[in-house]
Amino acid sequence: MSGQAETSPRAALDRVGLVALLAGTAIIAWSGILVRFLDVGPLAGAAWRMGLAVPALAVWARATRKGPSASPHLWAAAIPLVLAGLAFSVDVGSFHLAIFGTKVANATFIGNVAPILTVIGGALFFAEHPPWRVWLALAVALVGAWVMAGMAAPAAVGAGDAFALLAACAYAGYLLIIKRLRNTLDAPTATLWSAAVSAIALTVAALMRGETMIPSTLVGWAAVVLLGFGSHAMGQGLTSLAIGRTPVGVVALVLLAQPPFSALLAWGVLGEAMTALQMAGGAIILAAVLMSRPA
Repeated sequence: MSGQAETSPRAALDRVGLVALLAGTAIIAWSGILVRFLDVGPLAGAAWRMGLAVPALAVWARATRKGPSASPHLWAAAIPLVLAGLAFSVDVGSFHLAIFGTKVANATFIGNVAPILTVIGGALFFAEHPPWRVWLALAVALVGAWVMAGMAAPAAVGAGDAFALLAACAYAGYLLIIKRLRNTLDAPTATLWSAAVSAIALTVAALMRGETMIPSTLVGWAAVVLLGFGSHAMGQGLTSLAIGRTPVGVVALVLLAQPPFSALLAWGVLGEAMTALQMAGGAIILAAVLMSRPA
């Protein structure tokens, strides 16, 4: 099953793609919460997250495979798969570092840059030109993200916020590479091999930083397992499925709903109270999503 076979002229209205995207976004929104319960280093936690996702993705790939045991396109896609894996390792590693350097809400809100960069990349590399209301909505959402992050001037942005911005840029690159890979590979295969590359890269980085590698508590083990099987295998797997069936602009718009949801989760689970600015910014982002819904 290839991305070409799944994509149709009505891809923007593809029901399976939209449902997968909504479900994946909702699952990924829990990532920032789970990271706070890690009892290993931030990069070690990211390595566990990717490594534990590999067997789950391998089962999914095997269950959905049709035809020969090895995809004839896999070797041809080796370089993009490595690039996707490295991009995601930078994304998830930077995001985990950001979580420990700023509030979950701030790290996730700054991540709103990723959808904007993804749409720009879609226009540049895939000739996908969304209607003007999508560009307007993305601009409005970026304002909302700035408001939710406290309307901080650049000089006031801390290291955690800088890591969040780096994660956003890397994630945009990852989505665009996966979009390209989905022309020849199915979702579980593309997610599986990019995750394997990420796991190796993050393990090396964590060891070089001298981080604690093995969880020592039941809560710590639960956090890495949920991050691996939930956030990546399920969340990113469903997003990969969706991006092969749905235009980049639609993917970006749905991703915009993740920050307010993550903030609500941080408020309910971690007790991170939302300020008036954060509530206002969240309302702006949700309004942007509504104003840009497909006609």
